[in-house]
Amino acid sequence: MAVPYILKRSRKRRKTISLQISNKSEVVVSAPYFTPGSEINRFIQEKQIWINKSIQKQKTAQLQIKKNEYVSGEEFYYLGEPYPLEIFFQQDLPAGLVFWSNRFYLNCKEGSAKGEYYFFKWYKAKAQEYFSKRLNFLSYHLQLLPGKIRITSAQQRWGSCSEENNIAFTFRLMMAPPTVIDYVIIHELMHIKGKNHSANFWKLVEVVMPEYKTHRRWLKDNGHKFGLSRV
Repeated sequence: MAVPYILKRSRKRRKTISLQISNKSEVVVSAPYFTPGSEINRFIQEKQIWINKSIQKQKTAQLQIKKNEYVSGEEFYYLGEPYPLEIFFQQDLPAGLVFWSNRFYLNCKEGSAKGEYYFFKWYKAKAQEYFSKRLNFLSYHLQLLPGKIRITSAQQRWGSCSEENNIAFTFRLMMAPPTVIDYVIIHELMHIKGKNHSANFWKLVEVVMPEYKTHRRWLKDNGHKFGLSRV
Protein backbone atom coordinates (compact mmCIF):
# COMPACT_ATOMS: atom_id res chain seq x y z
CA MET A 1 0.00 0.00 0.00
CA ALA A 2 1.45 3.36 -1.06
CA VAL A 3 2.18 5.88 1.67
CA PRO A 4 0.64 9.32 1.01
CA TYR A 5 3.12 12.14 1.48
CA ILE A 6 3.70 15.86 1.01
CA LEU A 7 6.58 16.61 -1.35
CA LYS A 8 8.82 19.65 -1.00
CA ARG A 9 11.29 20.14 -3.85
CA SER A 10 14.33 22.37 -3.40
CA ARG A 11 16.20 24.24 -6.14
CA LYS A 12 19.04 24.98 -3.73
CA ARG A 13 22.00 22.83 -2.74
CA ARG A 14 20.08 19.88 -1.30
CA LYS A 15 21.64 16.63 -2.56
CA THR A 16 19.69 13.96 -0.71
CA ILE A 17 16.10 12.94 -0.03
CA SER A 18 14.88 13.19 3.55
CA LEU A 19 11.59 12.79 5.34
CA GLN A 20 9.94 13.73 8.60
CA ILE A 21 6.60 13.11 10.29
CA SER A 22 4.64 16.29 11.00
CA ASN A 23 2.68 16.87 14.21
CA LYS A 24 -0.42 15.93 12.19
CA SER A 25 1.13 12.53 11.38
CA GLU A 26 1.76 13.59 7.78
CA VAL A 27 4.79 12.29 5.90
CA VAL A 28 6.77 15.26 4.55
CA VAL A 29 9.46 14.49 1.97
CA SER A 30 12.18 16.96 0.98
CA ALA A 31 14.08 16.27 -2.25
CA PRO A 32 16.35 17.99 -4.79
CA TYR A 33 14.24 19.71 -7.43
CA PHE A 34 15.01 17.35 -10.32
CA THR A 35 14.76 14.06 -8.42
CA PRO A 36 12.58 11.64 -10.45
CA GLY A 37 9.26 10.66 -8.90
CA SER A 38 10.18 6.99 -9.19
CA GLU A 39 13.26 7.53 -7.02
CA ILE A 40 11.20 9.37 -4.39
CA ASN A 41 8.59 6.60 -4.34
CA ARG A 42 11.31 3.97 -3.97
CA PHE A 43 12.77 5.92 -1.04
CA ILE A 44 9.34 6.05 0.62
CA GLN A 45 8.81 2.32 0.14
CA GLU A 46 12.17 1.55 1.72
CA LYS A 47 11.23 3.68 4.74
CA GLN A 48 7.66 2.37 5.04
CA ILE A 49 8.24 0.25 8.16
CA TRP A 50 9.98 3.17 9.89
CA ILE A 51 7.18 5.54 8.82
CA ASN A 52 4.46 3.28 10.21
CA LYS A 53 6.30 2.81 13.51
CA SER A 54 6.99 6.54 13.83
CA ILE A 55 3.36 7.51 13.19
CA GLN A 56 2.10 4.94 15.68
CA LYS A 57 4.63 6.08 18.28
CA GLN A 58 3.61 9.69 17.74
CA LYS A 59 -0.09 8.89 18.17
CA THR A 60 0.62 6.90 21.33
CA ALA A 61 2.67 9.76 22.77
CA GLN A 62 -0.08 12.26 21.97
CA LEU A 63 -2.60 10.14 23.86
CA GLN A 64 -0.28 10.08 26.86
CA ILE A 65 0.11 13.86 26.98
CA LYS A 66 -1.78 15.35 29.89
CA LYS A 67 -3.42 18.61 28.93
CA ASN A 68 -2.08 21.56 30.88
CA GLU A 69 -4.61 23.21 33.17
CA TYR A 70 -2.46 26.20 34.23
CA VAL A 71 -3.56 26.02 37.85
CA SER A 72 -1.63 26.51 41.07
CA GLY A 73 0.41 23.45 41.98
CA GLU A 74 0.82 22.22 38.39
CA GLU A 75 4.45 21.57 37.43
CA PHE A 76 6.29 22.84 34.36
CA TYR A 77 9.79 21.92 33.20
CA TYR A 78 12.68 24.32 32.94
CA LEU A 79 16.22 23.14 32.08
CA GLY A 80 15.31 19.56 32.91
CA GLU A 81 13.64 20.12 36.29
CA PRO A 82 9.93 20.39 37.15
CA TYR A 83 8.84 23.50 39.05
CA PRO A 84 5.41 24.31 40.54
CA LEU A 85 3.16 27.09 39.30
CA GLU A 86 1.45 29.63 41.53
CA ILE A 87 -1.31 31.76 40.04
CA PHE A 88 -2.30 35.09 41.55
CA PHE A 89 -3.79 38.38 40.42
CA GLN A 90 -2.35 41.73 41.48
CA GLN A 91 -3.57 44.62 39.38
CA ASP A 92 -0.65 46.95 40.15
CA LEU A 93 1.88 44.43 38.75
CA PRO A 94 2.41 43.57 35.05
CA ALA A 95 0.42 40.57 33.86
CA GLY A 96 2.56 37.62 32.81
CA LEU A 97 4.87 34.86 33.97
CA VAL A 98 8.03 35.07 36.06
CA PHE A 99 10.35 32.41 37.45
CA TRP A 100 11.70 33.12 40.90
CA SER A 101 13.03 31.00 43.77
CA ASN A 102 12.37 27.68 41.97
CA ARG A 103 8.74 28.49 41.27
CA PHE A 104 6.68 29.89 38.39
CA TYR A 105 4.40 32.83 39.24
CA LEU A 106 1.61 33.76 36.85
CA ASN A 107 -0.08 37.11 37.38
CA CYS A 108 -3.18 36.66 35.30
CA LYS A 109 -6.79 37.52 35.99
CA GLU A 110 -8.11 35.05 33.42
CA GLY A 111 -6.10 32.17 34.86
CA SER A 112 -5.80 29.22 32.50
CA ALA A 113 -7.39 31.09 29.58
CA LYS A 114 -4.16 33.09 29.24
CA GLY A 115 -1.78 30.55 30.76
CA GLU A 116 -0.58 29.05 27.51
CA TYR A 117 0.05 32.45 25.95
CA TYR A 118 2.22 33.64 28.83
CA PHE A 119 4.15 30.36 29.07
CA PHE A 120 4.87 30.40 25.32
CA LYS A 121 6.03 34.01 25.54
CA TRP A 122 8.28 33.31 28.53
CA TYR A 123 9.88 30.16 27.08
CA LYS A 124 10.52 31.85 23.74
CA ALA A 125 12.25 34.80 25.40
CA LYS A 126 14.39 32.48 27.52
CA ALA A 127 15.20 30.33 24.48
CA GLN A 128 16.35 33.31 22.41
CA GLU A 129 18.72 34.40 25.15
CA TYR A 130 19.97 30.92 26.09
CA PHE A 131 20.48 29.52 22.60
CA SER A 132 22.17 32.66 21.29
CA LYS A 133 24.81 32.52 24.04
CA ARG A 134 25.29 28.75 23.92
CA LEU A 135 25.42 28.60 20.12
CA ASN A 136 28.04 31.35 20.04
CA PHE A 137 30.13 29.53 22.65
CA LEU A 138 30.00 26.11 20.97
CA SER A 139 30.40 27.39 17.41
CA TYR A 140 33.50 29.35 18.48
CA HIS A 141 35.13 26.29 20.05
CA LEU A 142 34.17 24.04 17.13
CA GLN A 143 35.31 26.64 14.58
CA LEU A 144 32.00 26.48 12.73
CA LEU A 145 30.13 29.52 11.45
CA PRO A 146 26.33 29.25 11.54
CA GLY A 147 24.05 31.75 9.84
CA LYS A 148 21.00 33.22 11.53
CA ILE A 149 19.39 31.70 14.62
CA ARG A 150 15.62 31.37 14.88
CA ILE A 151 13.33 30.21 17.70
CA THR A 152 10.25 28.24 16.64
CA SER A 153 7.22 26.58 18.24
CA ALA A 154 7.84 23.25 16.51
CA GLN A 155 6.43 20.20 18.27
CA GLN A 156 8.28 17.45 16.40
CA ARG A 157 11.66 18.91 15.47
CA TRP A 158 14.04 19.99 18.19
CA GLY A 159 16.26 21.82 15.73
CA SER A 160 17.16 22.24 12.08
CA CYS A 161 19.96 23.56 9.90
CA SER A 162 19.13 24.96 6.47
CA GLU A 163 21.19 24.76 3.30
CA GLU A 164 22.40 28.28 4.13
CA ASN A 165 23.44 27.11 7.63
CA ASN A 166 20.69 29.06 9.35
CA ILE A 167 19.83 27.22 12.55
CA ALA A 168 16.45 26.95 14.28
CA PHE A 169 15.49 25.54 17.67
CA THR A 170 12.08 24.95 19.20
CA PHE A 171 11.53 26.85 22.45
CA ARG A 172 10.40 23.54 23.99
CA LEU A 173 14.05 22.58 24.34
CA MET A 174 14.21 24.98 27.29
CA MET A 175 12.40 22.24 29.22
CA ALA A 176 15.26 19.76 28.65
CA PRO A 177 18.48 19.42 30.70
CA PRO A 178 21.42 21.63 29.63
CA THR A 179 23.47 18.61 28.45
CA VAL A 180 20.60 17.53 26.19
CA ILE A 181 20.29 21.08 24.83
CA ASP A 182 24.02 21.04 24.08
CA TYR A 183 23.55 17.79 22.16
CA VAL A 184 20.90 19.37 19.91
CA ILE A 185 23.05 22.46 19.34
CA ILE A 186 26.09 20.34 18.48
CA HIS A 187 23.93 18.14 16.24
CA GLU A 188 22.77 21.14 14.23
CA LEU A 189 26.25 22.66 14.08
CA MET A 190 27.59 19.39 12.63
CA HIS A 191 25.06 19.78 9.81
CA ILE A 192 27.22 22.66 8.61
CA LYS A 193 29.70 19.93 7.67
CA GLY A 194 27.16 17.34 6.54
CA LYS A 195 23.52 17.91 5.63
CA ASN A 196 22.41 14.29 5.99
CA HIS A 197 22.45 11.71 8.78
CA SER A 198 25.07 9.43 7.29
CA ALA A 199 27.44 7.29 9.36
CA ASN A 200 30.08 9.95 8.81
CA PHE A 201 27.78 12.61 10.24
CA TRP A 202 27.26 10.67 13.46
CA LYS A 203 31.02 10.18 13.75
CA LEU A 204 31.42 13.97 13.65
CA VAL A 205 28.89 14.30 16.46
CA GLU A 206 30.56 11.54 18.48
CA VAL A 207 34.00 13.16 18.28
CA VAL A 208 32.59 16.29 19.93
CA MET A 209 30.16 14.54 22.28
CA PRO A 210 31.02 10.84 22.84
CA GLU A 211 27.91 10.34 25.01
CA TYR A 212 25.49 11.81 22.42
CA LYS A 213 23.44 8.59 22.21
CA THR A 214 22.40 8.99 25.85
CA HIS A 215 21.02 12.48 25.19
CA ARG A 216 19.40 11.39 21.95
CA ARG A 217 17.62 8.57 23.80
CA TRP A 218 16.53 10.99 26.54
CA LEU A 219 14.78 13.15 23.97
CA LYS A 220 13.02 10.15 22.45
CA ASP A 221 11.85 8.92 25.85
CA ASN A 222 10.88 12.28 27.37
CA GLY A 223 10.06 14.60 24.48
CA HIS A 224 6.32 13.95 24.76
CA LYS A 225 6.29 15.71 28.15
CA PHE A 226 7.01 19.08 26.60
CA GLY A 227 3.86 19.72 24.61
CA LEU A 228 2.46 22.68 26.57
CA SER A 229 -1.00 21.58 25.47
CA ARG A 230 -4.10 23.72 25.52
CA VAL A 231 -6.86 23.17 28.05
